[in-house]
Amino acid sequence: MAQVDLKYAFIKIADGYSKTGTAGAAGSIGATTLTVTGMTGAVAVGDTFTVAGDTTEYTISAHTETLGNTSSITFSPGLVAAVTSGAAITVGPHNLIVKIGEGNLTYSEKRKIDYVLDRGRLDTVRQGDEQPVEVKLDFMWEFLRAATGDPPTVEDALKQRGNAANWISSSSDPCEPYCVDIIIDYIPPCGGIDSERIILADFRYEDLAHDQWSQQLVMAV
Repeated sequence: MAQVDLKYAFIKIADGYSKTGTAGAAGSIGATTLTVTGMTGAVAVGDTFTVAGDTTEYTISAHTETLGNTSSITFSPGLVAAVTSGAAITVGPHNLIVKIGEGNLTYSEKRKIDYVLDRGRLDTVRQGDEQPVEVKLDFMWEFLRAATGDPPTVEDALKQRGNAANWISSSSDPCEPYCVDIIIDYIPPCGGIDSERIILADFRYEDLAHDQWSQQLVMAV
């Protein structure tokens, strides 16, 4: 069972929202507006995006549409790297960043092993059906920051309600129950050494316990 000290981690809860397009023209370092081509539908103020070759996450503050499709976006911060015409632009997902004050996260990977007997004696072994990963979060958060306007609560994000009512399931199967991705950026206090990112995809809560000071989540994928 792996353990992560959440005091040294940021947790991001992300949905499956995504739009793609390309830069319609080049953009210089510091620019805060880009023309966009090939995007279907309209983005929203507060959506975030990245540009191919640049890991910076930009936040959209204004946008214009042509025939219902976004054709220009205004954003912050200004570009930290020059953008070439035709560079891929990826919008999304909606996400909620949670800074944990005190707490812990544990997750257990399981697999089912079937032992086949022949007249009472062990004959062969085979792997059984896949088993979900069980994740347990027990924490007190210090602050919430959302990528889309006022932040939803953690419970809103998990239940697709309130300010997360427009979130989209992270599952590729629209017939499955709503789920989100849990992304943990772990940065221990040793100058960034041994930093890591853990992605726990397609999680749905099974038990949500409350008290005045902390919140406990048990989830499985």
